[in-house]
Amino acid sequence: MIINDKDLGEIKLVKNAQARRIIVRRKDDYLQLTYPPGTSLTYIEKTIEEMKPRLFKLLEKKKAGYIFTPQTDFKTFSFALNITESTSTSNFYMKLKDGILYLSCPFGTNYKDFSVQTTIKKLVEKALRYEAKRLFPQKVEAFARQHGFTYSGVKINQSRTRWGSCSSKKSINLSYHCMLLPEYLVDFVILHELCHTCEMNHGERFWALLDKVSGGKAKQLTKELRSYKTGW
Repeated sequence: MIINDKDLGEIKLVKNAQARRIIVRRKDDYLQLTYPPGTSLTYIEKTIEEMKPRLFKLLEKKKAGYIFTPQTDFKTFSFALNITESTSTSNFYMKLKDGILYLSCPFGTNYKDFSVQTTIKKLVEKALRYEAKRLFPQKVEAFARQHGFTYSGVKINQSRTRWGSCSSKKSINLSYHCMLLPEYLVDFVILHELCHTCEMNHGERFWALLDKVSGGKAKQLTKELRSYKTGW
């Protein structure tokens, strides 16, 4: 079970028969809360609220990723981020237009505040998901038509562990974090998953097919893709 706290973000709840009390640990991009059987959700939420000062510090220890400020240079393959401040609002607003994600923050925003960074990150992720849903199915369809692949559908997810996957029913799953890749690597991820509609493993025939549809660059692009981290 996963809950989304307005300040802490995603918290994964894990019941453990061996647990004697609630324990919270930090994973790559989220918190994991382990609790003993019989613990109510109300008690868990109360405990999270009481632990927030410590949990903020726990999250701040993670490796530095993007720190969003008006000076941040943040680009995806389809849009660039433009952060400004406004004296006419006390809220955060976003608008995606002509390849620019305009994000308006209240005047005097403290960008070192963890909750501010969480709010901005959620807005950016909303834009990433929107663009992925708009662009990725078109790309899958075009490459499938070009190379003669057949697939049953395209789903966009928020996976932080895999760029993409292909089910046994030939459904293509793509993480919206692919938006953070150069476009040619997004295309390569899609080709990789389309090849799995024919070859479900990573055997010799799979690599031969991927090499064919990627212009002989299967190994080269796979190595380059590994230099990028899923998520942020």
